[in-house]
Amino acid sequence: MSDDTIPGDKNTGTASFPIAGAVVGGEMKHQDEPMTEEQAVRLRQLCEKHDEAFDGNLTRQEADARIEALEKA
Repeated sequence: MSDDTIPGDKNTGTASFPIAGAVVGGEMKHQDEPMTEEQAVRLRQLCEKHDEAFDGNLTRQEADARIEALEKA
């Protein structure tokens, strides 16, 4: 394969597509941060609706998972 067929920046040789395991666009940047205010409001509403305890100490990722589970219940 010649260099002309490899996608990316010809000057630096960097790929223009994500490499396996690479973080793209900061997608995991906020993973361990506390849940957002919007998540807290939605989660509190769902917990009240399903008579579940509200945990205000979840991370953004944990809150997303809990919200998804409660919305499916």
